[in-house]
Amino acid sequence: MKKTSIVKAVFIPLLFFAYSAFAQDGSKVDFFNGKTIDVNAEEDGEIYAKDSEGNYAIDSSGNRVRVGMHKKNSKNVSASAKTPVSRNIIEIEKDDIQLILNGNDGTFAIYGVAEKGEHIPLLSTYDANSGSYFAVKVGRQEYKLQSKLGIKTEARNTPLGAQMAYLVSNEVQVVVDFSFMPSIATSTRIDMLRLSVFVINIGRSIQSFAVKGVFDTVLGENTQTHFSTAGRKYINSEIQFQTMNDDLWVRSANKDAAIQFIFGSKQISKTDYVTLGARDKMDSASWVPSVQTSRSFNSVTSFNNSAVCVNWPSTYIDTFRTASFGFYISVSTGGNNPAGKQFLVDLDNGRTALGMAAKNTGAKLAGTPKPIPMTKQEVDSVTPNILNSIPSSSKEAFVKTHEITEAQLDTEYIQDLLDRIAALSEEESLDKTELKKLNEELDLILNKLGVSR
Repeated sequence: MKKTSIVKAVFIPLLFFAYSAFAQDGSKVDFFNGKTIDVNAEEDGEIYAKDSEGNYAIDSSGNRVRVGMHKKNSKNVSASAKTPVSRNIIEIEKDDIQLILNGNDGTFAIYGVAEKGEHIPLLSTYDANSGSYFAVKVGRQEYKLQSKLGIKTEARNTPLGAQMAYLVSNEVQVVVDFSFMPSIATSTRIDMLRLSVFVINIGRSIQSFAVKGVFDTVLGENTQTHFSTAGRKYINSEIQFQTMNDDLWVRSANKDAAIQFIFGSKQISKTDYVTLGARDKMDSASWVPSVQTSRSFNSVTSFNNSAVCVNWPSTYIDTFRTASFGFYISVSTGGNNPAGKQFLVDLDNGRTALGMAAKNTGAKLAGTPKPIPMTKQEVDSVTPNILNSIPSSSKEAFVKTHEITEAQLDTEYIQDLLDRIAALSEEESLDKTELKKLNEELDLILNKLGVSR
């Protein structure tokens, strides 16, 4: 069994992004937490959100929330005051990279910018960019993070790039941060993205969470080499890596451009699996794709269509706490190689290019979302008090008199235990004795795994 972990270090609020739907003058905008704001404020043709007291609504970076442009100054705003503005799309181009986040449907696109300004898709744009996505697993339930599947989605700007937020009501919020950076710490030329995935437990109790990313690559599909790594020049059939210590990265390239997913550093989140396979297989019902080493990238519905699937380790997250996972994407055009080994050397030695980018732009690093304090009443309304009512003396006695078996350390057994605790907590006739017993067992198991609750 793989060692699991529990995360409870950072306090995260329900409200992270300022708005989840855009509307025109005089209408309302829904917050992720159900509140509303007016959008009547104008300034230089821009429409900014204001709260009920007439103050500008401010996002977590301290910026005013812009919800559109006045219809006199923008062709994007309909002449009808009753027609909502549906454009929540962020487009950022910096040197070698163009990033597009579509907050309406939760999709993202990455382009390489050639020397003459040509934009080269680095991921498939088929079906409105929906082939690449992130997914989250909460307990046994899996969610593909796209709005067409009932997930609330929203895009917003940050000092170093942009973020996409996904909300699964009453269970989890996932924030994907895209930060632009140079691969050379002393350079100002942008040729990389740092992707940070934040998973926030907004449920009522501790739960297991897992994240994966699927990237529908295109560049290598019309070449003799679908993929390559630092240790393998040619990969043209399915393969699954359980460690990236030797292969370091996965590259998809042709004569015009290259995209490189970088995982091999102590400074980068450890992956559970990195799988290269047919696109349809990566999108299958299995959380971790199954592979056959000699199997091609063909499927019943597509020919020579390959993709990358990245699974990060599952972790136990307490209510209103967060876990984070990250990796880097390097981009190149014109037949040049993307940044690789030298970047990893610099990263391992603490010469952080992202820090230099922040210094050059005068921006603060885009790290863990800034907490917003909640009142005790708000916390109590969503956190079962019984979970914190077990006397420490009782826990100590239980630890001394009970031995944990290998079967109890199995992830399936722990998930069953979490499910039983959650179900029992919801019952009207709460059995405090049974709940106390189950929580004591969970604490003992987590202690055995070397983590604390």
